[in-house]
Parts: sequence; C-alpha cells; structure tokens
Amino acid sequence: MSTTQRGSCYQVLCVVCVLMVAVGCAPTRSEYYSSMERQRVESFRRWESRSRKDQRPRVDGALSLDEAVRLALLYNPQLLAALQQKEVARGRVVESYSEALPKVNVTAGYVRMDEVPSIALGSLDNYSFRVTVTQPLFSGSMMIAPRAARLYAFLSDESIRQAVEAVVYRVARGYFDAVVAQQLVGMYEDALRSAEAHLKAVEARREEGVATEYDVLRARVDVSNIQADLIEQERLQDIARTGLLRALGVDQESIVDLATPLTYDQQEPPSFAEAVRAAFYNRPDIYRAAITVDLQELAVRDAKTRYWPRLEAYFWDMLARPDPHGSGSGWGAQWQAGLNLMWTAFDGFSREGRIIQQKALLRQLEIQLDDAEEQTLLELKDALLELQSARELVESQKLNLERANRALELVVEGYNVKVNTEIEVLDAQAALARARALHYRALHRHACAKLALRRATGLLASPPGSQSVPKNVPNLTDISLPPERQAQAESTAGPAESGGSQAR
Repeated sequence: MSTTQRGSCYQVLCVVCVLMVAVGCAPTRSEYYSSMERQRVESFRRWESRSRKDQRPRVDGALSLDEAVRLALLYNPQLLAALQQKEVARGRVVESYSEALPKVNVTAGYVRMDEVPSIALGSLDNYSFRVTVTQPLFSGSMMIAPRAARLYAFLSDESIRQAVEAVVYRVARGYFDAVVAQQLVGMYEDALRSAEAHLKAVEARREEGVATEYDVLRARVDVSNIQADLIEQERLQDIARTGLLRALGVDQESIVDLATPLTYDQQEPPSFAEAVRAAFYNRPDIYRAAITVDLQELAVRDAKTRYWPRLEAYFWDMLARPDPHGSGSGWGAQWQAGLNLMWTAFDGFSREGRIIQQKALLRQLEIQLDDAEEQTLLELKDALLELQSARELVESQKLNLERANRALELVVEGYNVKVNTEIEVLDAQAALARARALHYRALHRHACAKLALRRATGLLASPPGSQSVPKNVPNLTDISLPPERQAQAESTAGPAESGGSQAR
C-alpha cells in the first residue's frame, strides 16, 4: 500500500470515528424529549402511588409556631439544598491538599512500528509501563490554597446561616398570615351567625306587623354579603395554609390547627445604635461579604506568587520491552530522579494583567461590603419605624374595637325598646365586623414588624460561626437583644454609643 493510499485510509477512518462518536453522544431533539417524557410519567406514577422514598411527612393536629419552625429546619427543601454547600466546601478543603502532597501517575504504552530502524536496535512491537512521582517542595499556591479553602468553608457556613434565617422568616411570616386568615374566617362566621339570628328576629317582627318588608330584605342582603366575604376569606385561608405547608416542606394533605394566636405586648424596642451593633455582630450577609473580601485578598496574593519560582522533586521508574538500555529485545527497567526548578522570566505581561484584575475585584467587593452595611442601616430604620407605626395602629384599633362593641350593645338595647331602627342595628354590626377585622390585621402587622426587626438585626439566624442547622428554635417574638450578644456588642461599642437606652 502506497503512502498516499495509507493516508487516505486514515482520513476516512478518522471521519467515521468522529461521526460515530457524534451520533452516539448527541441525541436528537425528539429522542431527548421522548426520554424526558418517560421520566415525567414515571415521576407522576410514583407520586400517584405514594411510593416515593423521599415522600414528605404528613403533619396533623395542633401546630405551634415553634413546632412549625422546627419542622421547616428538618424538611424545608431550600434549606436541604443549601446544606449541600458544606460538602462543596469539604471538597475544596480536600482539593487544597494537592498543592503539598505528591502526585503519582501511571502510564502504559504500546507502539507498533512499520519497520525497525536500521540505525538502532528495537522491535516492531514496543511496550512500556511507567510510574512517575512528583513532590512539590516550594510554590506560592502551596501556602495560599489551604487558607483559601478554609475561608471558603467558613463562607459556606455563613451561607447556611443565611438560608436558615430566610427559612425561619418565611415560615414565621407564613404562620402569621395563616393565623390572621383563620381568625378572620372565625370573625366572619361569628358575623354570619349574628346576621342570621338578626334575620330571624326581623322575620318574626314582620309576622307581628312591627317590621316592614324592607327591613326583612335589608337583613337578608346583609346575610348574603357576609356569606360572600366568608367564602372569599376561606379561599385566602386555603392559600395561606398551602404556602405555610410548602415552607415547612411537609405533605400538602396535612391538616393542622394553628395553636399560636396573634398577641400584642408593649415591649420597648432597642435603640437604633443597639440595633446596629447587634446587626453588625449577627447578620450572616455581612459576614459573607467580609469573608468574600478576605478570599479576594488571597486571590491577589496568589496572583503575585506567579513571580515566584516553583521547586519540585521527581522520580520515575519504567519497565519496557525492548530493554530501554538497548541490551536486548527482552524486558528491561530504567529509573530517574531529580529536581525541577521552574521560574517564568517573562510571560507577555500575563501576570501583571491578572494582578490588576484581582485588585479591581477586591476593591469591588470592599465597596459591596460597605453597601451591605449601609443596606443594613436602611433596613433597621425601616423596621423600627414600621414597628412603631404597628404599635400605634394596634393601640388605636384596640380602642376602636371596644367602642364598636359598646355601640352595638347600645343599638341592640335601643332596638329592643323600639328606639333604634333596623338600619342602625345593621350598621352597628357592620362597624363591629370591620373593627374586628382591622384589629386582627393590626395584630398581624405588629407581629410581622417584630419579626422583620429580628431579621434585620440578624437574630433569626444561628450564632456566627455555627457549622450546622440549629436544633433550638430562635425567639421569634422577643425584640430585645439576648444578654450574651448584648454584652458582646457593648464590649465593642465606643464611648460615644454607651449612653443609649438599654433594650428590655
């Protein structure tokens, strides 16, 4: 076979191999989506038969706020996904060992020659087995990589703290939404019973000739309106419960009775300076931003180590046939050991360009850290203002509810002695229903405001440096600083801040 023919055969063989690989590795659109459709059908069948191993737990019965948060810390899917970041961090730490540990490579080769060269000893069939060991002795990355991996592990811990904080906030907020929806449903049910009782009383008075047909129609309209409001509120209650169960990570078929009502206390909030100190000490997003800056500083140092030399020791041992020493056509061994010193004298300004990039990224992250602190100040101001507004709203609605109750009592008494009219009774009932609804919503707003303040100060998350999901549920209603964290905040406060009022 001539050289030209041999080259043409090689080209055809290469094209055929490439086409076979391409066809085998790249499915068509119809093939891929047919496979996906089979997967989706199988997933639906598993759901339908309730035979999935990872089926979400079902929760029935009374459910308090603390129990809801505890369930979410166990089953919330977003939190479970975030926990995998710890494995990523562990992998980074293990990977960093490669900068100091030896590397062992094993290679095997076979070469078929068309003919043995006339000027050298050899064989048509050549075999070789080689083991190479390389041990780094000095490099810049050897000192930086382990520290960077450890900081990345700390960063993953803070990411989990932030995920815990987000889950706790979402569950508590969803619980408050479901509670107020449940209370409003109860309020409309009470209003409906009252309206139906009043309708019967009006119909009885109509038979006695005391009330008019208009009075009866007006009472029936009032009953229908309340029924419509009740239906709408039941729909909102279902939506709130569905969102709560989704946040808990439990089965949507769960039937729970929310056991923690919305309450109001007159606890004084911390001062703005105290809240800022607590937030700077606790908030996971600030810790994450600060650790990211430290990581980038290591990246700048690593870029500068490209100017340093690299020293490594090596050893390799080879077994080959024919003998690599040329002493015969049988098997023979050969080994070699030595040191390699590598230093790049000039690389076309690649190192300089990389240092400029890493320094710019460092400055960018420092600005983002400052911005995170400024955003914290804004959130704290908004949370404190919202809490103050919510407190005033609760106080006003509490007084308004008392007035509406008393007004209805007076109108009913006057209606029984024929002093007040049917319309006045209905108006008083409507005013009481509205006052009760506003009171419940004010309690809900106050509870959410306290929760937002806890989140703004970072007190919904586990303590800084935590390495796992907390087993204890954080306090969701107390807006004072915990004693141990307050002492830590005061120990770092300057003299100008020591005169603020203490949180109670």
